[in-house]
Amino acid sequence: MSSVHPGLDERDAYAIQAATLRRRGVPPIGFKLGYTSAAMRAQMGIAHPNYGVLTEQHRLGAEGRAIARARLIHPRVEPEIALRLGRELAGPGHTRASVSSHLEAVLPALEIVDTRYPDYRFSTVDNIADNSSSAGFVTGPPTAWRDDLDLAAVAVELRADGHVLDRGRGADAMGDPLLALAWLADFLAERGQSVPAGALVLTGGLTRAHPAEQGQEFEATFGVLGAVRARFD
Repeated sequence: MSSVHPGLDERDAYAIQAATLRRRGVPPIGFKLGYTSAAMRAQMGIAHPNYGVLTEQHRLGAEGRAIARARLIHPRVEPEIALRLGRELAGPGHTRASVSSHLEAVLPALEIVDTRYPDYRFSTVDNIADNSSSAGFVTGPPTAWRDDLDLAAVAVELRADGHVLDRGRGADAMGDPLLALAWLADFLAERGQSVPAGALVLTGGLTRAHPAEQGQEFEATFGVLGAVRARFD
């Protein structure tokens, strides 16, 4: 896209993202943050975080339900910590403490990213316009939010068919998943938007994204937050 229209900027890309979602006619249920970890930015050559919008179509069923690999192009899997809001998060200037008071639950998650761009090669504006490569997600059981939960310290391990692929920590998402949520709230506030009550926010990959092939089963463990699994058929 940017190769054909080199004058596109990030504001244009977010407008394209929003217009595409409106055309689909499916209401949003939350947000996914992209490139909140240094590992992901380095892997994909992206300079700073961005966001995409989640709809019910992105929810790939209950944990353990098979994902149809043939419906995807070249999917990759990454473990993330998901946050569910109990009340609206609006306005700028947020901190870990201010977003914490808006939370209802925290969930272990696997995000499936995919892109229409060949070989996963794209610019920042291409990625934003493509809804930050969001193809879907699976979440594990929720844990009721408590202020004493230290998400930055959560150790994450990603396995495929029982073999360890990668490891990370909650701190890999901008130092703390709550700070990633604060970034989203501040970024939306600049555009006159907010994170609504009930929204689910995937706070960004905690490892590199790993390719998913037909027949593979992925599992991510998140310490006290539990585990989540996804199988590709």
